[in-house]
Amino acid sequence: MKNEKAEKKEKRNNYSFKAAGFTLVIVAFCIGIFFLANMLTPFQGLEDREDLREIMASYMYIDMALSTIMLIISIFLIFVYLKDYLELRSSFTLGVLLAVISFMLFAISANPLLHMLFGVFGRPGLFSIIPPLFATVSLAILAWVSSR
Repeated sequence: MKNEKAEKKEKRNNYSFKAAGFTLVIVAFCIGIFFLANMLTPFQGLEDREDLREIMASYMYIDMALSTIMLIISIFLIFVYLKDYLELRSSFTLGVLLAVISFMLFAISANPLLHMLFGVFGRPGLFSIIPPLFATVSLAILAWVSSR
């Protein structure tokens, strides 16, 4: 009996070690992708060019499309997790549901169309803080649920 507990503990420690290693690899890979994308952006040295507005507009349309896709996926996931929560009454499902709702709010507040509708596009302030706030709340909820 004692030997089985020791084996389970060793397996758990082994999984933790592997997970930590893979986490570091994933973080390093994502940081590398970020710096590679930064090096490949066409904005470097374009401050004086007249076609900068056209480039920025095309990126705004992409941002708008991605935010809209994120909103649609969030709505679908809210339906799925709400249905599961009503059936299971699990605190894990409720936590994931709250995180998805926060991601939906992120998608809404990160959409440039909303910024243009309220006339705050391009100005720093509350609208520039709201999307990262919702993403932080989502991650905090997921961390809380995962640690339980």
